[in-house]
Amino acid sequence: MKNTRWKRPTATVLLAALLSQGCAAPGARLQYLLSEKNNVQHYRDYATAIEYPIESQKHETDPNLFRAPRTITSIEEVDQRQVRLEECIKLALANSAILRDDQSFGSPGNPLMSNPSRVPSIYDSAIQETGYLFGNRGVEAALSDFDPLFTTNLQAGHSKDAQNSANLGLQAGDVLDDNTGQFSTRLEKNLANSGTVAIQHEWNYSENNLQRLFPSAYTGSIQAEYRQPLLAGGGTEFTRIAGPLSQGVRGVSGVSQGVLISRINEDISLVDFEQSVTSLARDVENKYWDLYLALQLYHSEVKTFEDIVTFRDIIAVREDAKDAEFQAANRLYEADARMKGSLADVLSAEHRLRRLLGLPLNDGQFLTPIDRPSEAKLIPDWESSLLESLANRPELRRQKWEIRSLELQLTAAKNLSRPRLDFVSQYKINGFGDHLLGQEDDDGLTDAGYNSAYESLTQGDNTGWGTGLQFSMPLGLRLARAQVRNYELRLRKARAVLQEQEVEVARELNNAVLEMDRWYLLAESGSKRSEAAADFTGTTDIRESIAEMRDPISLGRVLESKITSRDADQGYLRSIVEYNKAITELNFRKGTLLQTNSIYLAEGQWNPMAYEDAKKRGEALTHALDNTHVDAVPSEFTGGAAPNAWENSGNPNRPHIPGTVDGMTPVAPPAGNVRVQESAPQSVPPSPMPMPEETSEPMQIPLEDEPPREDRKAPEPLFETTNVERRPAMKPQTASQQKPAKSKQKNAGKATL
Repeated sequence: MKNTRWKRPTATVLLAALLSQGCAAPGARLQYLLSEKNNVQHYRDYATAIEYPIESQKHETDPNLFRAPRTITSIEEVDQRQVRLEECIKLALANSAILRDDQSFGSPGNPLMSNPSRVPSIYDSAIQETGYLFGNRGVEAALSDFDPLFTTNLQAGHSKDAQNSANLGLQAGDVLDDNTGQFSTRLEKNLANSGTVAIQHEWNYSENNLQRLFPSAYTGSIQAEYRQPLLAGGGTEFTRIAGPLSQGVRGVSGVSQGVLISRINEDISLVDFEQSVTSLARDVENKYWDLYLALQLYHSEVKTFEDIVTFRDIIAVREDAKDAEFQAANRLYEADARMKGSLADVLSAEHRLRRLLGLPLNDGQFLTPIDRPSEAKLIPDWESSLLESLANRPELRRQKWEIRSLELQLTAAKNLSRPRLDFVSQYKINGFGDHLLGQEDDDGLTDAGYNSAYESLTQGDNTGWGTGLQFSMPLGLRLARAQVRNYELRLRKARAVLQEQEVEVARELNNAVLEMDRWYLLAESGSKRSEAAADFTGTTDIRESIAEMRDPISLGRVLESKITSRDADQGYLRSIVEYNKAITELNFRKGTLLQTNSIYLAEGQWNPMAYEDAKKRGEALTHALDNTHVDAVPSEFTGGAAPNAWENSGNPNRPHIPGTVDGMTPVAPPAGNVRVQESAPQSVPPSPMPMPEETSEPMQIPLEDEPPREDRKAPEPLFETTNVERRPAMKPQTASQQKPAKSKQKNAGKATL
């Protein structure tokens, strides 16, 4: 007691000193023991600021971006790279880890800039497959609910308690000295039939100063448990749809956590990926033909400019044709402006195509299309085309997956609208002993012998069991019934949406057919107009005619004839290009665009060990016996491979590296150096894109109903840039007269699509 007299006053003084610091005046200056090392100015007096993050992985910007792109006023020397439509589609697919589209370019709502997490990519299906959150789980996460759960616990303790009364040999005022230890381990697994099985093993150690058989003893057991829901949450069907009932959170997880729903979610993500690839292929085709049209229009403007310059030079030496000279000068500057605008359209179209192909802004080459649009008239059969659309459109397939998912979830929700009744049972073997382990069971005190606790446990003399039923039910079941009603309404809406989607598909198909007919008829009219304009221009030599003309009105007609001929030819070009784009749109609306371009989607490669494991499992199943008493619950809900799947291509060999363009050898571009000429509009400004030379025939992929390649003829050129010839009027062609003119026109040999 003497040693503690000075401790209490010392503690009181220290506590008072600490409390007095808090009672100091607000303006009191704090005193620090250590000197100031840094200036206080480096501390911020604000909490929020716009800052850059520190990148853990260094990101290198593509050096090709720093090469200035081509513009109208700064056109450098470039090489011509002749490309076919098929090659462009291959490049786009090979360079599209992130799938681009043309409609969003330059838009404020471009998802690539405003919402990059929603941009389609080749990683989306794998991301969905590895999802783990509620409502977005993949199959692996759903299967993880059936992984055995192993838990273990090991604790030790010591306590001393004064006794207030006599207890088991201890007098009042004595101290109970107790040493304890606990060990437990448990292995639990959810079963596919919604049951739960568990094995548990535990030991408790106790040592104290009470009067007992052994001062220290081990008591423990090993037990097996089984729980089986009989009403709500019971059955294999419910578990495959909603997952184990024990894993759900009431009112949060719902009934969408099972393996089947996760599988359907993966199929939906694959449909979304297919839609993105289809949109990319359509955009590439459209931009390919836009670039072709822009080049043709540009060279048409160049030719008109040259004709007007020639006309002005001829009449400039005549004193009696001043009015015609002034009119020619006006038309000359107008042609110069149109030519520059057309050149800008060419550069813009080439840039848009480069963007879709994943090529740099400026790599010293200029993409030049060498495939020519088709002039063959296609007459689609409405019934067969509509059936193709209803069978191939990925949007309809996606909605059918949604309906199937809701049907399964409704089944699981109805299962939960019943009371909860579980069958529970357990069986255990108890153990007891002075020591945990021992060579023998003789303890010298009892006949049974409890020297070793594990020896007592393995003898199995002390057992216990229990069985029964557990019942629980929310009175009214309002949450469960509301969930059922919700899924019924969602399912009804999904079916109504599917019906409306089919109507919308028919309307889109009808609009595509109308557009195709429209542009073909306009091309026919444009062809006749071009022929009439050529007649108006005349077949005699223009220089000799102008030299002999004296009437100003006649001179004006010569000038106007050149403009009329240009407009007629350009109108025809626009119509025939739009007609080919309408054919692309028709294939897109039918859902056959990928098949038309021989594009099939396939799964990437797995780890080689996975193939070995699958082979072993397959061999084991081939030697198994069919159980005729087992029904598949729920029933099968997949109808085979989709039209655009690799499995439906008829090729038994899987692609080596999906997405890689194997064996693609682009056409070697011939050198074509062009320099800019800056002067008054007295001569033709140079073109950075030399027109392609006549090639033998476009690259095509023959189908079974197509004639061999050697039997097909090269298409007629649509427009000659050096000399606009008279074109006969377009005539409807029968099935035998139709000529395939580009790689995607594989069905041109048929009267129906």
